[in-house]
Amino acid sequence: MESSSRRITWLVLAFLFLTACFYTQKLRLDQRMLVAQEADFRLAETTYMPPNEMVHVLSLGYAPVVADLVFMAANNYFATHLGHDRKYRWLDTYLDALIGYCRGPSGNKEMLPPDECAEGGHEWVDGVFPFNPRVFLWASQVIKFAPLLEDSIIDRSVYYGKTGIHFCPDSWEIYYDVGFNLYFEYRDLPDARKQEYKKKALDYFSVAANLPNSRVDPNFVASSLWSKDETERALRQVYQTYYHATDRQRTEIRSRVRAYGHKEIAELFEQGEKVWRSQMPYVPFSLFQAAGEEEESRETPGSRLREEWQ
Repeated sequence: MESSSRRITWLVLAFLFLTACFYTQKLRLDQRMLVAQEADFRLAETTYMPPNEMVHVLSLGYAPVVADLVFMAANNYFATHLGHDRKYRWLDTYLDALIGYCRGPSGNKEMLPPDECAEGGHEWVDGVFPFNPRVFLWASQVIKFAPLLEDSIIDRSVYYGKTGIHFCPDSWEIYYDVGFNLYFEYRDLPDARKQEYKKKALDYFSVAANLPNSRVDPNFVASSLWSKDETERALRQVYQTYYHATDRQRTEIRSRVRAYGHKEIAELFEQGEKVWRSQMPYVPFSLFQAAGEEEESRETPGSRLREEWQ
């Protein structure tokens, strides 16, 4: 009798334990479903932005302020979707209001930068304030945070970069960003098209390295040009960036110039640097070089390179 009672007790305890386990599992699944439903409601959205012409009127002459507000809204939109689906369906709505867009003959939007939009009956619709380079750099990067990075996304990134170059032509970062996309990011294109894009990328890298306050390593640009057998362009790049480079970069440039068979030019660079350090080390090297180039009796790397180009 006692053993039968004990078995019944164990059965009841087992039943209660299993019931508690199943109920806990149900609560956990219900909680996950609730979180998923809340996320879906947040992502089921429609973003409305007035036409660009109306945004200009509503700005009341304070275009930069309105642009900052739109940019903040775009950041919030991106942050919301970055943590959920990483699909930015309405991001272009904000960016079009900020930087403008190309309107085709039938009124539809086309992904063409301003320089290309002027052809074929297209019209560029001005944005509220497209002169902030950070907007273009931000847009070019955030659209890459997608579930799958495809070439079509890189096309959009390049579009934002080229549009930024039109409005902010003195930003070395935008030139470098476009060059990086063209040189490294395309993956599914035929090899011939990839090589064509890489060649175009060198033009953007070269401009980026020559713009004021650039932090592009001139050795990277010169070595890329030499790898494409563009010796003349590589030497031009070296001369244009050498006097603005850091001490370490200048040392690497001289070593690279020697390695590619231009020992005399490397020695002229080294000689000019010794003269600078012995005579006027208290002025920037670039300023000393500019003054030194005016001395016709003195042979410089610039004069030697000009002789070779001629």
